[in-house]
Amino acid sequence: MRSYEVKLESMSEVSTKLVWNGGLKFTGKSESGSETAIDGDRQTAATPMELLLEAVGACAAVDVVMILQKMRAHLTRLEVHLEGERHRPEPRYYTAMQVRFDVWGEALSPEKVARAINLSFTKYCSVYHSLRADLKLQAEFRIHTSGVEAAAPYQLVEMAAKGE
Repeated sequence: MRSYEVKLESMSEVSTKLVWNGGLKFTGKSESGSETAIDGDRQTAATPMELLLEAVGACAAVDVVMILQKMRAHLTRLEVHLEGERHRPEPRYYTAMQVRFDVWGEALSPEKVARAINLSFTKYCSVYHSLRADLKLQAEFRIHTSGVEAAAPYQLVEMAAKGE
């Protein structure tokens, strides 16, 4: 039997490792030293699929904040609520996501908020662009005045196709 030596070149810009803690529990450890608890049984931490949904939301939220800041919009608070639908049977990948942005600030323009969300999902959000091309995405937003919780209904963001 021949022995083969495989030499792998480092291919990553980003790396992390997972440490198994027993059961279906893991700790993700990034190069920067941050840790993420992961629990496939949903007992003590988020599942991998919940983390993926959070990652989409976090990626888009970072983009939206940066874009609105570049537009000189006066953003004071942002919350992103996400829901996902999954394929049945296995593999249970996401088939659809609804992403709702609640945005607080003074004199925020609905056009600027919609544009920032659209740019995130169509151009910048690396996590979203790493998912299946047939994933259906619905993004909505509503604007709140600073310090006020009650708001108008969500407004749908008209989205271009991925990469447009």
